[in-house]
Amino acid sequence: MKSTDKSLLKNPSSMKTKLALRFLRSMKKLMNKNNNTTYSRRYRAIRDAAYASMASVVGPNKAWSRALIGKRRERKNRVVRRGRKLVLRELVPGGESMDICRLLNETGDYIKCLRAQVQVMRKIVDNYSSRL
Repeated sequence: MKSTDKSLLKNPSSMKTKLALRFLRSMKKLMNKNNNTTYSRRYRAIRDAAYASMASVVGPNKAWSRALIGKRRERKNRVVRRGRKLVLRELVPGGESMDICRLLNETGDYIKCLRAQVQVMRKIVDNYSSRL
């Protein structure tokens, strides 16, 4: 077992460990599927796997995770609204329907999860690039 794997398993209930395990499980499923996909489809599939694993770790307690899960289910094109909007509302999934206090609270939690996601992905890349 690699040192990265050991460090992830030190605390199996941590958010990073859960995120890594779910993301790697999703990536394994993607690898078993048809490899004749275009770059843009592969990019979207990896991005969706990362978002889905992040949302599933947090669960339905946060509005942004519910919004990510809802986006995966709907797969509809977004309707672009014109007019004045708070940019933060566009960045946080589900932010369009939140008041400013809740939006700021959800934004903090969303950033925390995004940071954990980046750290996990960096460890995965480092682990696999050291094998090459």
